[in-house]
Amino acid sequence: MIFVTSWDDGHPSDARIAEMLDLHGLTGTFYIPIRNSEGHAVMSATAMRDIGQHFEIGSHTLDHKYLPGLPIMECKRQINEGKLQLEGILGHKVDGFCYPGGKQNTAIQQMVKDAGFTYARGVDNFWLNCGTDRFNVPTTIQFYPHPRHVLWRNFVRRGNYIERSRAFACVAGATDWLYSLKRLADSYAETDSVVHIWGHSWEIEKNNLWSPLNELLKHVSQLKPRICRVDEFF
Repeated sequence: MIFVTSWDDGHPSDARIAEMLDLHGLTGTFYIPIRNSEGHAVMSATAMRDIGQHFEIGSHTLDHKYLPGLPIMECKRQINEGKLQLEGILGHKVDGFCYPGGKQNTAIQQMVKDAGFTYARGVDNFWLNCGTDRFNVPTTIQFYPHPRHVLWRNFVRRGNYIERSRAFACVAGATDWLYSLKRLADSYAETDSVVHIWGHSWEIEKNNLWSPLNELLKHVSQLKPRICRVDEFF
């Protein structure tokens, strides 16, 4: 199994996730906006640099604004300024981008390419590989206890049913959410499949999910997966 984690929104609680990943010998990618128009806190520049010493940092726009529907120039500003300001904070090039809310279209993908990013992550789920489009990198599942009807709805909405059915089957039928994630990891531990967990640290904090996250990461680390940051796919 190739195990990947990525974390969106750059909340100060990302530092706790970074510590947890490091504790279990795992890695991750953190997608950070400079500000968050939805009102969530964003970590300080010092914290960004600290996390960036050991983990990949990617851009998440300037203000965490959903890009479809914005005027073209504002959309470009969100993409380009988010990259430039993050690079100024970190002192090095930023290659990865993540669409806020996963919302995108062909025109937005082209703007991301034109800005100089080498890949972009979306939120298509139940994938067990890195996909075929480096500007819409999929995930396996969000670290959040979604009810079964939400999992079904997301599965139906996203298409590509054959490619996504194996991961969906591992989690959709389980009554215990954490057990289903462990079962997913166990099912692909001896394969070359990509298991990509993503989430938001502010959501983990809000819903008191730190203990389940620690339990899952400990379980995965004992399976001795190959660990991978998102940029290492490319």
